Amino acid sequence: MKLKLRNSVACLVLALILGGCASNAPRSSESDPYAALGGSSDSLEYNTAFPVASPEEAYRNGARALSARDPDRALFEYLRGLRMEKKPQADPLYRIGIIHHGRGNHDLAEKAYRWALEIDGSHMGARTALGVALLEQREFENAERQLQPLASRPDAPWQAHNALGVIADMQGNYEQARSHYEKALDVSPNTPLVLNNLGYSRYLAGDWDDARRSLRRAVNANPSYELAWRNLGLVYAREGDFETAVEAVARSGDHAKAYNDIGYISMLEGRYADAMGFFEEAMRLSPAYYVTASQNARNLDSLMRRQGGRKTAN
Repeated sequence: MKLKLRNSVACLVLALILGGCASNAPRSSESDPYAALGGSSDSLEYNTAFPVASPEEAYRNGARALSARDPDRALFEYLRGLRMEKKPQADPLYRIGIIHHGRGNHDLAEKAYRWALEIDGSHMGARTALGVALLEQREFENAERQLQPLASRPDAPWQAHNALGVIADMQGNYEQARSHYEKALDVSPNTPLVLNNLGYSRYLAGDWDDARRSLRRAVNANPSYELAWRNLGLVYAREGDFETAVEAVARSGDHAKAYNDIGYISMLEGRYADAMGFFEEAMRLSPAYYVTASQNARNLDSLMRRQGGRKTAN
């Protein structure tokens, strides 16, 4: 009898231990609708070290964790808050999407953004973030479909207008693109990303003066912005100022690509000797870029032979 009693007590203790562990183990999707968004964030360590009394407290903890660059803790807190709610909430789902987007988990980010929009279709953060994510995946029509409803709203985030500007550039609508970039700058003045995009858009439109001004503002706002330096070099090359173009290119990271691009512009301008020099420099700088630059050099050599010499523009 005593043995049976001891066995019963042992089974009871074991059940309690396993039950306690199970309450903090990752939940299945059948019992927990948020499990697919959580990964390994459902941590016993966080649960015991940082108890909370309400969803709002969990969300505040999540915001503080994001500010402290602790995405694991932030993800846990937003999920914990959602699990304490009676029904899903749009904003914490949007924040979860931002965390996954930053980690490169595009499918999870898109899932979180779309879920947030199912709950609140007017959530501008989620709509903007989903549009940007689709744009990054080159789903241009879907991205535009998400972002276009925000275009006429005076409180639209600058990221929405910036993304719509990129889409307009892809479509060759440069004046529409400029309008979106300028609206983005009205919301967030001197943002290097937008200034670079505006400058490159004006470059595509053939407006060298506006392109140069915008790109100059971009590198003044962020002197280490390599892409803006490269684009600025392309503008100077288009204007025929190859010495300044090379100086700008030297500030960019991808020297081989920039020299190849400037060489191509030089060839279009008829400065064949300069162009050949830029192609040769691109080949010297990067074996990975050798194929592209050498093909351009061969095309240039064939063109020069047809025209009877190494023409150089004045």
